[in-house]
Amino acid sequence: MNDKNRIQLDLLMFSVAGVYYAADAAQIAGVEKFRGGRDGSEVWFHEEMEFGCGDICYSSPTVLTIRSGAETTQRVIIDKMEDIMRVTEDDISLFPPLVETFALKKGLWGILLLDGVMVLLLDFERLFSARRIRTV
Repeated sequence: MNDKNRIQLDLLMFSVAGVYYAADAAQIAGVEKFRGGRDGSEVWFHEEMEFGCGDICYSSPTVLTIRSGAETTQRVIIDKMEDIMRVTEDDISLFPPLVETFALKKGLWGILLLDGVMVLLLDFERLFSARRIRTV
């Protein structure tokens, strides 16, 4: 089968605290440098993912505006935009059953292995849907 018949995704890759993530670029409505201060519409990615390692230092904070069907605009502060890449469905592995339920609750749905580095695939809509359920 050639690449024209395979499902392709354009992914925006970023890292936070040394962990690599990628999200479907179609979910991103805007990208801007974080200039400090907050208007209340932004959330820090590590807080949203509930990192359990205390303070996280962002060296190059960037604000992503997420496309969503939600009533309010979701904006998330990430660190270190790494790349935009195109992958096919064959490049992606799903989570093993042991961790799948936990991963899905965090908006994670797959794994991409790039040059020996594991990249966690993130669905922002699912992540923010889980957040809305937690805060209600």
